[in-house]
Amino acid sequence: MDAAHEHPPAADAPGAELRLTGIPWTLWRHVAWELLRVFFVTTSVIVTVIAFGAAAKPLADNSIGADTVLKYVTLAMVPMLQFAMPFAAGFAATLVMHRFATDNEVVAMSACGMSHRRILAPVAVLGGGLTAVMFVLVAFVVPLFWTSMKELATADATQMLVASVNRGEALSTDRMMIYADSAREVEPPAGSGIRRRLLLSGVAAIELQKPGTSAIATEFTAEDAAVDIHVTSRGTVAKVALMNATVVRPGEGAIVNVPVAEPEAASIYSGFERSPKHLTIPEILDLRRDVDRSQSVNNAKRPVAAALGELELWRCVERTAPGAPLEFREAGTARSVRIEGAEVAAGQLRPARGRDSFFLEERVDGRPVRSAKGTAGTLRAVSEAGFEPRFALTVAGVSGAKDLVSGLPGRWSPRIDDLLPPGCEPRDWMAAPSAEVLAAAAGYPAKDGIGPFAATAKSLERPRRELDLQRRDVLWESDSHIANRFAQSVSIALVLLLGASLAVAMRQAMPLTVYILAFLPAVANIFMVSGGQLMMSDGLLVAGSIVMWGGNAVLLAALALTWRRLARN
Repeated sequence: MDAAHEHPPAADAPGAELRLTGIPWTLWRHVAWELLRVFFVTTSVIVTVIAFGAAAKPLADNSIGADTVLKYVTLAMVPMLQFAMPFAAGFAATLVMHRFATDNEVVAMSACGMSHRRILAPVAVLGGGLTAVMFVLVAFVVPLFWTSMKELATADATQMLVASVNRGEALSTDRMMIYADSAREVEPPAGSGIRRRLLLSGVAAIELQKPGTSAIATEFTAEDAAVDIHVTSRGTVAKVALMNATVVRPGEGAIVNVPVAEPEAASIYSGFERSPKHLTIPEILDLRRDVDRSQSVNNAKRPVAAALGELELWRCVERTAPGAPLEFREAGTARSVRIEGAEVAAGQLRPARGRDSFFLEERVDGRPVRSAKGTAGTLRAVSEAGFEPRFALTVAGVSGAKDLVSGLPGRWSPRIDDLLPPGCEPRDWMAAPSAEVLAAAAGYPAKDGIGPFAATAKSLERPRRELDLQRRDVLWESDSHIANRFAQSVSIALVLLLGASLAVAMRQAMPLTVYILAFLPAVANIFMVSGGQLMMSDGLLVAGSIVMWGGNAVLLAALALTWRRLARN
């Protein structure tokens, strides 16, 4: 027999030390390779399945066509990784470590003097690496793919319009809402510049006074209509032509029948606002610093800004002494209007007490050019986003109109717009930060005064609260998504370690039984993380954080109990 076999080297011999120190690295590489191999295969299968599931809703809504399904599914695979990776990690750890345990390889490692901590060291290292990968994924990569998926689902304006009709919903543009019994796409005339053409039948349409409002300007009903889609430098535009249409203008009480009615072209909003879900963490932090980037905040700011502009105008009028003439200048011109013997109450212009009419005088460069008498009128403050607020003067019961230059009878304009009291320069509050708008709104308590001051100030309270709530909502949602991404990242390492520990501790059980025991806390963690995120987005920051991190606490508790069992054995 060989002498080397008769007398093995002592444990303190140099060769023995080399072999003993080399054993963990060999085993760790083997364990890590098996874990990674099973993890990648499992992740690929799960991601593919749930990515096709994610495409089911836009397919059912006809938001995407058959030609874009594959692209949509490919994009969906990356966001689905955040859901697939924890389960794939738990499955890989359970399967690999259970096989090592049932093949007595774990026993052999223990017989060589390796503790369970050293045996599971490659699992812990892999868990740390996957935690880093998961954090980079959910913090920087996944939001970009969510955005691409949303843009793909809303890219085809015509597809969206047809899908809306098929679902019985309105075709919506910035200023119109169109209802139709059916819709079909036809080929537009060559060289017409029309990108797509849609034919509708059984049509009812509503044209709004201004985009984003609910005030109706015109109502249409028609047997048929054509919607032509044009792509311009300013975006996608829809031009509607209604055949044999009945047109109703509620404000004027007019009803007419026309062969063809062509409302103004309206832009189709095919984009979407990027919420914190679609933002990377640096972008979320930027949004927290400037909440006015949020469209919801700007929408909530609009009625507050309009009311502030109106209140500024009425305060300018309020400074006029009782019984003194009311004077207004037309912005951007040399024209001015003077009203004597009138008083204003709730926006209504009427003769002062003891008079049956009030006197009107129009001036240009300070010289009187026209005069008249009136018995009634309205003074209405008008404030629109992007424009400084102005008064609109409407006079009824006009008599004695005279051209003061020629001395001949003249005509008084029934409505004069863009009027400002002298020295009054109200600002466009939509251009101001929302925090400044809120502070200004808080300084307008409801009170009595000239014009509808009290009513406007009182009506300001509700939109002011809504703006404040929208600002806080942006902050809450931003914080909830940041916390959610950290909690998701930590969970994958805990699931991996729990699956491996259970597999070693329960080597006599079936692998599927072991995986189920690891799977249940992982599912509970996902629900708790998602539920905590929703609670935080509703303003319950402390309670939501407890619930969110409670999911990881459940995994950590299960891991501690399993490790305790291993330590006893």
